[in-house]
Amino acid sequence: MSNLYVYLIRSRNKDNKDIPNFKQRDKTILEYKENEDEIIEEFKSFATKGVPGEQTRLYRSVNSRKEEKIREEFIIRLLRDKPSMTQLNRTLASVAQQVQNRDESKWLFDFDVDNEEKVEDFIDDIYFYSELDNHELHKTPHGYAIIVPHRFDTRELMEKWKDYDITLKKDELLFLDMITNK
Repeated sequence: MSNLYVYLIRSRNKDNKDIPNFKQRDKTILEYKENEDEIIEEFKSFATKGVPGEQTRLYRSVNSRKEEKIREEFIIRLLRDKPSMTQLNRTLASVAQQVQNRDESKWLFDFDVDNEEKVEDFIDDIYFYSELDNHELHKTPHGYAIIVPHRFDTRELMEKWKDYDITLKKDELLFLDMITNK
C-alpha cells in the first residue's frame, strides 16, 4: 500500500460569490502523506495570495495512489500528448487522479446534515447494512464525511436515508481545512 495522495487547494466560485475581484484558483499536488505539513504550508501560502475575504479549501484524495501505475501512465501521456513543460505538474496530477491509479477502494459518504446524533445513527446503519467493522469520521463545513474501507451494497441504506442530503462518493476528495484570507 502506497502513502501517496492527491491534494487539491481550491478557492471556489461557490464559496466566494460575494467577494469583489475574485477569480477561481486551484492547485493540485501529488505528495506522500508523511509530508502533509509541507502541503499545509503551501495551502496557507496559496490562501494569502487570494483577495481579502477569499475562502480557500484543502482536500486530500480518500484513496492513496499506485506509484508504479502513475509513473507508467505519465510516461505514456508525455509521449502521446507532448504537453508543454509548464503543464507537467497538471498532467501528473491528472494521471494520479484517475480511478484506475488508486491503491485503495475506500468510499466516502458526504453527510450534509450538521447533526451529531443523526450522523451516529447513519454510522450505526452503515454497520447494520454492510458488516464493515471500522470507519473514519471527519467534520466538514456542512456536516460530516464518513469513510468506509471498501464497497458494499448501499441500496437499503440509501433508501432508508433518502430524505437527507447524503451523497456516496467512490474515489473523491476529503475536505481537510478552510482558510479565509484576511
